[in-house]
Amino acid sequence: MRNKLIILSFAIAFSFTTLAQESENDLSQQADFTVYPNPAVEYVFVEVDNSLKNVTFELNSMIGNKMLIKPEELGSGKYRIPLKDFATGYYFLVVQDESARFKMAKKFLLKPQ
Repeated sequence: MRNKLIILSFAIAFSFTTLAQESENDLSQQADFTVYPNPAVEYVFVEVDNSLKNVTFELNSMIGNKMLIKPEELGSGKYRIPLKDFATGYYFLVVQDESARFKMAKKFLLKPQ
């Protein structure tokens, strides 16, 4: 009987943990962003969902180096990121909004001019 109670308590605790994780995943999956053009040449444009208000950007090279960027806000969730000084290759753009618990990365190719 004692073993059954222990198993039941673990099952209940696990189900609450799973529900909490699912609700967090639902929050982060509701929002999205678009990166274009892909492949990019001089600039990459980013359109962020309206549900994200305090977005920050991070650009990483394929080998994980963080690149210094200065996104320009064009208004209503649209941004332009200059890439003129970067080498040709694949990059990961990470968009994050702490208040919405959102963090997502998308890959794009930077081609030579």
